[in-house]
Amino acid sequence: GIGGTFQYGYNLSIINAPASYIQMFMNSTWLERMGVPLESNVILLLWSFTVSAYPLGGLTGAVVAGPMAIMLGRKMSLLLNNVFVIIAAALSGFSRMAKSFEMIMLSRFFTGVNAGVSMNIQPMYLAESAPKKLRGAVALTSASFTALGLVLGQVVGLRELLGGEESWPFLLASNLIPALIQLTALPWLPESPRYLLIDRGDKESCI
Repeated sequence: GIGGTFQYGYNLSIINAPASYIQMFMNSTWLERMGVPLESNVILLLWSFTVSAYPLGGLTGAVVAGPMAIMLGRKMSLLLNNVFVIIAAALSGFSRMAKSFEMIMLSRFFTGVNAGVSMNIQPMYLAESAPKKLRGAVALTSASFTALGLVLGQVVGLRELLGGEESWPFLLASNLIPALIQLTALPWLPESPRYLLIDRGDKESCI
């Protein structure tokens, strides 16, 4: 969950706190490039593109999640899904250094792809792997981790923590930590029995 639906909730909320700082960064970057500041409606349009990149990436992730789950398996898909977050964290973390607000837009797109994949594959993996008695409770943890991500994103986004004018790139890149936790922990977990039996025909591994 920490590298799955947690990421969806977390990345949904962390973009709110530094909104004004990112818009200022867009304006100052454009002024440095072109010698003229951006009009307020253009800044709003660029900000809209930045925010919209996340659900657009989510749609892309949701579309590829099905084929990924069948071709690679549930566990391997969740592991590879962290690559999108690592790319996103690198883009957003170095965006101010590179003086490129386009990197933030691209970062939000990759973050959305990660969310789209995890929102589909994580519940599938949990439902297929949990014992029958615990299946309902385990499946509900997807929603719990989403809520936890939303709350923690709001907390980390406080100005006193990472939501300040100087630290917002670190805030956007902080989603790297849950990804690293999942990359460390998930390899120790088994693959989905349903995938092993039905998609791969490996009855022995399934048992």
